[in-house]
Amino acid sequence: MMAVDRGLAVLCIVVFLGLTTLAGRFRFPRVSTVTTGAIVAGLVAARIGYVAAHWASYVEAPLSILAIWQGGFSAVAGLAGAAVTLAFRLGRTRALAIGWAALAVAGGLWFTLQALIPPVTYGPFPYHLALTTPSGAPLPLDRFRGRPFVVNLWATWCGPCRRELPMLDAAASRRGEVPILLADQGEAPATVTRFLTREGIGAGNVALDPDRRLSRAFEVAGYPATAFVAADGTIVQLQLGELSRAALADGIDKARKHR
Repeated sequence: MMAVDRGLAVLCIVVFLGLTTLAGRFRFPRVSTVTTGAIVAGLVAARIGYVAAHWASYVEAPLSILAIWQGGFSAVAGLAGAAVTLAFRLGRTRALAIGWAALAVAGGLWFTLQALIPPVTYGPFPYHLALTTPSGAPLPLDRFRGRPFVVNLWATWCGPCRRELPMLDAAASRRGEVPILLADQGEAPATVTRFLTREGIGAGNVALDPDRRLSRAFEVAGYPATAFVAADGTIVQLQLGELSRAALADGIDKARKHR
């Protein structure tokens, strides 16, 4: 599965590539020769812009800047980077005007679709589900009512889950922060306990969901999946795939501000 914003980004890049290819075939061959460079420069600029805007989330682990599979790109910075690259490669020519026009069409398509596509609604959080702690004690989800919180669905066999779990565990252990519940899906207590001990993950923020009830409630079949829940119980965001520190901070901020 692909997130909506990433799908739109791919669509807009294809549109830009198609327009410049047409221009190159009919009258402006120089435009098509610099398209690939403009796209690469735009992606790099988009990543740099996002990281700069979320520097507080990346300063603790600078190498995570390279984890582009986690997402995190600034559309405005990307368009600016592509535009500057076109100007540098094409100079003050009619070809530059054509290149910028194609970029403007792709950028306008991005912002238009972003505005027209209605936000996804995930419904209320299923507080009635009862999970257990790794030791087997009941863990009612009602304890989270009235405040924003995060639920991460994971499993020990899931590679992306294992990569993001230390970051989530560290965030969950900070006092005064929004609670983060790490809900293992469908595994035996002994399996989870051995994994937590081996990896040095605290069990205090871990829950067991042996019947994968949260997976069915969220309608997800793959992991990791992270739900951000507002104080009124509304699931304001459900992110599929590995989570970055910046994305975690953005989701928590969205849950806090929801009214």
